[in-house]
Amino acid sequence: MGNDALTLVQMAKDTDGLRLFAADRIEYPSEMRPGSTAWQRWAVGALGRSVTRGRFQGRRVIAAQPACDVFVDTMKMPESVDGELHSAIINRLRPKLQIDPDDALIRHFRNDSENIFVMVSDKTKLYQHLAVYEKAQLKVEAISIWPIAVLGVYRSLWAGKMAQDDPVMLLDIGQKGTKVTICDSANIYFAHASSVGATALKTERMVDLLNSEMDMCRVKFKSTFRRPKVNRIIFVSGPSVDKDIYAAIAKRAQMSAHIGDCLDAVGATRSDKADPKSLAPNANWITAMGLSLPEIQLARRYSHA
Repeated sequence: MGNDALTLVQMAKDTDGLRLFAADRIEYPSEMRPGSTAWQRWAVGALGRSVTRGRFQGRRVIAAQPACDVFVDTMKMPESVDGELHSAIINRLRPKLQIDPDDALIRHFRNDSENIFVMVSDKTKLYQHLAVYEKAQLKVEAISIWPIAVLGVYRSLWAGKMAQDDPVMLLDIGQKGTKVTICDSANIYFAHASSVGATALKTERMVDLLNSEMDMCRVKFKSTFRRPKVNRIIFVSGPSVDKDIYAAIAKRAQMSAHIGDCLDAVGATRSDKADPKSLAPNANWITAMGLSLPEIQLARRYSHA
């Protein structure tokens, strides 16, 4: 469940590797606010209809909350404090959270010996999210988060094609927001959810605003990790977004860029190819696809559930 649509993906294995078995995407009704009671009722019905009428097999799912409902951050936290790690994380998080830490579900994993990646979800929103699946008669095996799903797809589809395993910046540009991930084939270093999406990126001012957030991520990464600097972007929304928007972002960032299409990589057709100005109607496939890959053991290891 993303910020603007419900996206379902099921992968299958064959002799040539992984292929797309079933997929569906249903945009939220424009008058509904995600998370509201009316939206929850709609989501239960939409999930049930999609699973029943589509090619999907089984009722076990791995889910992810919308990016706006999950707080993520990278913190310096040396291994020497592991004995008191939970208290140290809460003390660092308290000024940044809009909820009481007692009302939050907090998980973390280490980026390296000195830093941790922290994930926080409001328990009330999480339980409401889980209730949607339960009412749709689906069994949630685990709940992951979008950066972990993105890492799985990058590792499976693109990392092996890179000349070297330096960190890259992945941009998933949706209609109402952009998800920024800095990772290599093994680790997530930084993740950031921007409110600047494709519908706003038609103006130079908004391109500059998104680039300023990207610059912030790169500066934090450089000051935190002893890794080569980030100088490559992969636009993981594929052909859903006008290439001119991609070009403007890459030029402003002074970074080399590549358009990645995770659906093409697994042999799926993209109905939006005929209309590149359709403003990312099919963005966020990468999150749903990442949840369905074998790498989802990451989701189980760092699961909220």
